[in-house]
Amino acid sequence: MTQAEAQAQEKCELVVTLEHQPEETTQIVLLSGLASFNETQVGPDPVRQPQNHLCIVARDSEGRVRGGLQGVIVGAWMAIDLVWVEEHFRSQGAGSRLLAEAEAEALRRGAKWSILATFDYQAPDFYSRRGYVEYARMEDFPLGHTRFQLRKALG
Repeated sequence: MTQAEAQAQEKCELVVTLEHQPEETTQIVLLSGLASFNETQVGPDPVRQPQNHLCIVARDSEGRVRGGLQGVIVGAWMAIDLVWVEEHFRSQGAGSRLLAEAEAEALRRGAKWSILATFDYQAPDFYSRRGYVEYARMEDFPLGHTRFQLRKALG
């Protein structure tokens, strides 16, 4: 940057506003700006690399999806984004099987830890029975409910 450009940048005033419904192009500029900065620090975002994604699916005998788990494995961590089992198939071990398969795959890929978030109306007890421990919580997120951050040492 030249000295003239630096001086011009110093004189630039920003107007900061709340945008209730930002345009898609605004969101793209913000995400791209952060992604570009992050790449200068650590290289391409490993979360965006397809080979790091994890998807385990539970299907019935006719091939219909009845549950599944999605997440990403990066470095020493597996981050589970979602676990869902259709209501009719709950309490039959499907969730445990999905979680066990994900943890086994994470270990095969070199992960040592698993993390996830769940809410009080979802399954915190399910995860605690499988070795996950709370390391953070957010009260009233959403209002009247609690979000739990859980982790587990694998292996």
